[in-house]
Amino acid sequence: MMFSPGAMPPEHELYYGFTRFAMELNELEPAMRGTLPHTDTRLRPDQRALEEGDVEAAEQLKHQLEQAQRDRRRDVAAHAPAWFRKTLESGEETWVFNGEYWKAREAGFPDDVAPAIW
Repeated sequence: MMFSPGAMPPEHELYYGFTRFAMELNELEPAMRGTLPHTDTRLRPDQRALEEGDVEAAEQLKHQLEQAQRDRRRDVAAHAPAWFRKTLESGEETWVFNGEYWKAREAGFPDDVAPAIW
């Protein structure tokens, strides 16, 4: 047998039937905060509110985030990826890591490189 699923965690029904692994993917340890770009989805306040069971606040926060995203899209001329560049490889467009992520992380992810979007 190639794969055997692990036992489901207690009360998994309350957590959308997620496995322990799936539940831990979004875990945010306090020590991690200083090493993540502002754009990391683990920092989303709506997601955090939903995880804490506050569905009403999560819905309101999600609406605010979506409106802010629409405003940014309207106000910004063009988006340029910060960590990747597009290249032509064997006649196909591909994205290649540009190495800038590690420089930005070392600098603490300044807003001009990784703007706070949450």
